[in-house]
Amino acid sequence: MVNNRKQISKIALLLMTFSAIFNFPNIINNSIQIGLANISGYLFSTVVYFIPITFIVAEFISINKDSESGIYSWIKTSLGDKWAFLGAWSYFFANLFYFTSLIPNTLIYASYTLFGRNLFDGKSSTFILALASVILFWIGTYVSIKGVKVLSKVTNIAGIAKILMGILFIILAFVFVFFMKNPPAQEFTVETLTPKFDWTFFMVMAWILQSLGGSESTGVYVKDTKGGIKSFIKTIITAVILVGIMYTLACVAIGLVVPREVLENNYSNGIFNVFSILGGYFGIPNMLMNRFIGLILLLSNLGSLVIWTSVPVKALFSEIPKGVFGTWVAKTDEFGTPYNALKAQAIIVTVLLLIPGIGIGSLESFLETVINMTAATYLIPILFLLIAYIVLRLKKNNIERDFKMGNRGFGIFMGILLFLILIFVIFMSIFPEPALIFDAINGIIPEGEGNPVIICAYKVLGLIVFIWFALICWGRHSKNKLNIDKN
Repeated sequence: MVNNRKQISKIALLLMTFSAIFNFPNIINNSIQIGLANISGYLFSTVVYFIPITFIVAEFISINKDSESGIYSWIKTSLGDKWAFLGAWSYFFANLFYFTSLIPNTLIYASYTLFGRNLFDGKSSTFILALASVILFWIGTYVSIKGVKVLSKVTNIAGIAKILMGILFIILAFVFVFFMKNPPAQEFTVETLTPKFDWTFFMVMAWILQSLGGSESTGVYVKDTKGGIKSFIKTIITAVILVGIMYTLACVAIGLVVPREVLENNYSNGIFNVFSILGGYFGIPNMLMNRFIGLILLLSNLGSLVIWTSVPVKALFSEIPKGVFGTWVAKTDEFGTPYNALKAQAIIVTVLLLIPGIGIGSLESFLETVINMTAATYLIPILFLLIAYIVLRLKKNNIERDFKMGNRGFGIFMGILLFLILIFVIFMSIFPEPALIFDAINGIIPEGEGNPVIICAYKVLGLIVFIWFALICWGRHSKNKLNIDKN
């Protein structure tokens, strides 16, 4: 049979992988918390986590090279259907928390695009932003149900522009300091580059690991890449190394041109302040720079909103066994869009947005909370993947594949090491520093900050409810299947 699938070149796959992972605003958020120690964080994470996890993904892709590889099929390889379902489900609910970070920032970007400033600054801004985010998400859901694809080409252009924006920032920052002979804005010393290894640093490590995610999403292109599986693996490994280098250079560039105090507790406006400072050095007006950066980020986020509103839902229902969630939620239209599932998703995201919007203090505290939760939940499906990998190397190492990460012992060691690292940073990201909890119990909460006990409860209960729901659905499905088999 003739293969009519369109083949993707190595360069195209490299750019797609780079675009899926590299996100300049992530660097700003991390720098707000840990400053120049962000450089050490990215160097460590690239070598110890990012490259090995990409090798693991490549190994699973190699095993499943004849399928449209995804996390469900990878986990199923060594753990079976139940664990594969839990892994796919955790990937889906991590995406729900991703919306709580994506949508508020989209509205802030829209504000900068239209007005050149952030209209959501103010005493009641947190709830207003949360409410506006709910409205925007329902609009995005409607667009996804209707299957409108107007934004697809614009999104691709905006995605490329966002990458170029980061590259341009790095180049101009280095030109300003090293060619124009200006002093760096921050002092680069052993002390400033060395992490403090406190609670905040390890919490931010979850953010860094999450920002390095995305290589697993390229598995669907394995059958479409020119040169086959070996070419595919070499390309994504090259891409992640380049991304790690770019993130590290971007951290250095921020330290070269942006004073530390500008970034402190500045999640809502940080990226605009950073580009305004750099633009000012080259005579670009603040208002023009704000609108330009806002437009690029707005278009990119709108595209992400429409794509990620529907794609994970479709992927979940295409992979898991039929009937797990019942018939109503699985109903699809003539285009295969599970419209009831999209509505249910919108209801859940509404709750996830409104709870912190009502119960958390300032806008900056709200954004920090949703960034934190997004990072923690994103890493959970990676835990399932690592368990599957450890079992693969322990019990099914003889499965034929074109790529392996070292010998059996090394593979098991790396799987366990990465699993322990993720468990640790997820814990540090979900639970606040004990001193903050004791202060809150004694009624000491800084002005504008949310109650750490309430924030922790929001995170923990969110995880428990979603995993509990998945276990109930799977248990009911297994029971029904057993009854059918008996009859």
